[in-house]
Amino acid sequence: MQYRRFGKTDWQVSEISMGGSWFYGRPEYGLLPVSHGVAMVERAFELGINYFDTAPLYGQGRSEKVLGHALKGVTERYYLATKVGYPPSPYDYTRDTVWRGFEASLQRLQRDSVDLVQIHEAEQAGWDGIFGRGRTLDALREIREQGLAQHIGLTGSDLELMRDVLAECDDFVSVITFLKYDMLVQTAREILLPTAAARDVAVILASPLHAGLLGSKRDAWMAQGRYADLYPKLEKLEALLADEEGDMPDHGLRYLLSDPRVSVILTGAATTDELAISTAVSDGRHLSRELIAKIESIN
Repeated sequence: MQYRRFGKTDWQVSEISMGGSWFYGRPEYGLLPVSHGVAMVERAFELGINYFDTAPLYGQGRSEKVLGHALKGVTERYYLATKVGYPPSPYDYTRDTVWRGFEASLQRLQRDSVDLVQIHEAEQAGWDGIFGRGRTLDALREIREQGLAQHIGLTGSDLELMRDVLAECDDFVSVITFLKYDMLVQTAREILLPTAAARDVAVILASPLHAGLLGSKRDAWMAQGRYADLYPKLEKLEALLADEEGDMPDHGLRYLLSDPRVSVILTGAATTDELAISTAVSDGRHLSRELIAKIESIN
């Protein structure tokens, strides 16, 4: 496992880390026993992962509960990140709501503090919900000042909003985006990453294989017509990479790791085998500049 500096912090974080949205199972596909989640976390440590990301939204708190149980008693150094937003419903991004949601997360995680607390999908809060008096950022600053979270982060889909938020203040040490930077879509690379790099903010990429379209869910999504506008580009990409060593997921992850501005890629692995496959790309080998240029020239 390779490690990267986490923005303006002194953390060295595994470049492939564990996202908490699938390892516990999903209500729509069937929940998995707690023992499965524990085995996933144990395997993650064996593979060198030291960063875990979760949220109260995932499984209506089950992700936090399972992760909290799995991490109990662990002595290895690791970093734990959760989020505020959504529950308790209705979520109005006022100080009291942020505090209630965060305290409930600590209870589910069975701990007194976390390393990073993030605004979940910042576009739900909007500019006023983040910066307004007595709103989200005020509450998160209090949480940080009281030692309940070491740092504050940002997540979301609205790249312009997140860019502007990062440019506005230095409170945020990290930013997560998903479905905005991969071999099919590079909008975050152009809109968000320059500001993140200038502000020394860690860039975390979720859904690095475009929700599985570049991986195991390709055929299922195509049968459903999901992400149909990307199929022509996907076919060109498959033709380009057909003679290259490695499969599509391998290329997809190495493509992102080839960008030094990327700090962490979150794997949505649901099994220990998937976890091992995802972490295997963290060996320091990146795609060539020539191949990256060809990938990015596809339209």
